[in-house]
Amino acid sequence: MGKRVFLVRHAKALKREKWNKDDCLRPLTEEGIEEFKKFLDWLEPILPEKALIVSSPCERALHTAKILAEKIRSELKVEELLSPDAEPEDYLKVHKKYGKRKNLILVGHEPDLSLFLNYLTCLSPSKIAFKKGAVAELRKSNGSYSLFALFNPKSLNS
Repeated sequence: MGKRVFLVRHAKALKREKWNKDDCLRPLTEEGIEEFKKFLDWLEPILPEKALIVSSPCERALHTAKILAEKIRSELKVEELLSPDAEPEDYLKVHKKYGKRKNLILVGHEPDLSLFLNYLTCLSPSKIAFKKGAVAELRKSNGSYSLFALFNPKSLNS
């Protein structure tokens, strides 16, 4: 199997209108934490072993990344370039910096993740529903990436 890259949107966080502090400090909700943990129980067999997880420094993404790192027992790094409003080029820099490993998991925000997904695969962001806690798996083959799968925590409740 070729190189696998996973894009993970942070789990459900407190709504912006209910938070009057620095948005980067906005936390996950208890519901978001529980939903993401339950989702990871289902997703764990699909996730790679020995992946490197790289997260946005913002609380909601970093907490999501820590839950993921604990679940799959993987190394976690924090990268300022993955802060909200990151450009696809920022994600690409992070990918190049850490992508020497076989498998990489990037934890960030919307619409940044959809834009990076579009950058790598040419899939229109309007066609991808990158819900909170969602995980996209990209695989590289013959020099280009394609979207292999998109997993959404809400689909477990359907």
